[in-house]
Amino acid sequence: MNISTVIERWAERYPGREALVCGPRRVSYGELDLRIERAATLFATLGITRNDRVALVMDNSIEFLEVYFGLTRIGAWCVPLNTRLTTAELTYFLTHSEAVAVVYDRAYEQAIKSCADACSLLDHFISVGDKDDREWDRAVDYCAPVAVRDRGWYLGQGASGLDDIQGVMYTSGSTSQPKGAMLTNANWIWNAMALNVMLSPENLRVNACAVPLFHTAGIQTNTFPSLAIGGTVVIIPTAGGFDASVLARAIQSERVRFVYMAPTMWSALAKLADLDSYDFSSLSLPLAAGGVVAGTTVKRLAEVFDEPLLYAYGLTEAAPLVSVLTREDAPRYPGSVGKPVVTVDVRVVDETGDELPVGEVGEIIVSGPNVFRGYLNNAEATAQGLRDGWLYTGDLGRFDDERALYFVDRKKDMIKSGGQNVYAAEVEDVLTRHPEVLQASVIGVADEKWSEAVTAVVVLMPGSAAGEQELIEFCRANMASYKKPQRMIFVDELPTLATGKIDKVALRRIYA
Repeated sequence: MNISTVIERWAERYPGREALVCGPRRVSYGELDLRIERAATLFATLGITRNDRVALVMDNSIEFLEVYFGLTRIGAWCVPLNTRLTTAELTYFLTHSEAVAVVYDRAYEQAIKSCADACSLLDHFISVGDKDDREWDRAVDYCAPVAVRDRGWYLGQGASGLDDIQGVMYTSGSTSQPKGAMLTNANWIWNAMALNVMLSPENLRVNACAVPLFHTAGIQTNTFPSLAIGGTVVIIPTAGGFDASVLARAIQSERVRFVYMAPTMWSALAKLADLDSYDFSSLSLPLAAGGVVAGTTVKRLAEVFDEPLLYAYGLTEAAPLVSVLTREDAPRYPGSVGKPVVTVDVRVVDETGDELPVGEVGEIIVSGPNVFRGYLNNAEATAQGLRDGWLYTGDLGRFDDERALYFVDRKKDMIKSGGQNVYAAEVEDVLTRHPEVLQASVIGVADEKWSEAVTAVVVLMPGSAAGEQELIEFCRANMASYKKPQRMIFVDELPTLATGKIDKVALRRIYA
C-alpha cells in the first residue's frame, strides 16, 4: 500500500469519475490510473528502481501528478524541487539528494542541462515537453500498461509500503542550507485522513490547487486529501506567478469547495477589481496558513464569501497538518490556528522539554504518525529535530484552557530588542489591522542601542498617505510600547517565496 494505490482503488470503483481538471483538460480516475501505470512502466524500462531518487522540476500540471504517482508505484523516491532555483541551487539539490534522474518542463531545460557535469549520479534527463511538443505523452503512450498480476517484473523487491520513504521535500533553508525531509507513504495517508476528519470529506470533494505542487502545501494539503476520497482537483498552473483572476474563474466554473493559500495570495484575490462579479457560493472551506492575513483582506473576503476564512498550522516535517481552525470553532477562538488534529499529539514546552502551563509561550512539539522519518544525509539535524519521539518544530506557541493553539512566532523570527523578546508575528498582526496597511513584515535589524531594532516593512493600500508616526502610534495603542517598531520602511511590494509566503530571508539580507 502506498499513495499511488489510492488512485488505483478509485479507478477500480469509479473509473469515469473526474479526478483532475487543468484548463480545458479533464481526466477521470480510470484515465489517470492508466497514465500512472504507463509512466511507472516507462521509468522501470529506463532502469529506475526501488529507492532511486528522481527529481521533478515542473510547474503545476496533470503531468506532474502522473510522474509523481508513477515513481511512487515502482518504489522510487520523488524529490520535487522549486522551479525558481538557480543553476547553482539546482546542482546542490540534485547532488545532495543523489538523484539518478530528473524530470522537467522544457522551460527549465537550460538550467537542468547546466547541472549535468556537476551531478555525476544523474543518468536520465526526461523532458515532459510543452504544449506544442508532447514528448512526455508520446513516451508514456508508447509504454503498454502492465497487468496487475505481472507487475512484479518492474517492482523488483516489491512496491513501497506504508512505512517506506515516499519522497524528500526540501525545507526553505531560512537559517542554514535547506534540509531534505524524508516522508513516508503513511505520513501522507495519515495527513489526508486527518484533514478529511477535521474538515469533512464533503468540503474537500472539489478543490483548487493554486500553490505549487512541489511544495507540501500544494501536493499534501491541497491535492492528495481530495484524491484520497475520490474527489476532484482543479490544478492552477503557477509558472507565470499567481493570477487571482484565474483562480476566481475556476472557483466559479468548477464549483470549487476548498482552497488553501498563503496570506499574500488571499490578499491578491481580495484586491481583484471585479471581485464582486464572481459567484463564490460553492466555496465552503477557504483556508489560510503561513502568516498573518491582513484585516483589510479578511474584511473584503467576508463581503463575498459565505464562509469565514479559516486557519491551519503545519510544517513540512509533519506532512504538514498539525492543527486546524474549523468553521464551528472559528467564532470561539479568534486568532487561533485551531485545535490539534485528531491523529496528532501537541505540546508546548520550555527549553528543557518540560510542558508549560496553559497560556505560557514555548516551543511547539508534535508526535504522531504524520511525523517525518528524518533529514536526508543529515544525522545532526535529525537528532536535533527528533527527540524522544517528538518533533521539535522551532515554532513558538501557546495553548488556552480549551486546548486551542495560538501560533506566536518562529523561534528564528523572535527579536531581542532592549532586553525584551518581541514576536514579529504579533507586531505584524497589529499592523495589518490598520485600515491603510495592505501587508506588513517585521524583522530585527542590528542596532547599537537596541541590539535589534524592531523594523516593519510595510505595503500601504493604494492611494494611502499613512506615515511612519501614524503607524507607530497605532502599534503603541494596541500593544505594549516596547514591541512597537522603531523603524518603518515603506515599499511597493514584499518579496515572496514560490509558495506565496513573504521571504523574510530576503528582507533581512536587503535591510541588514
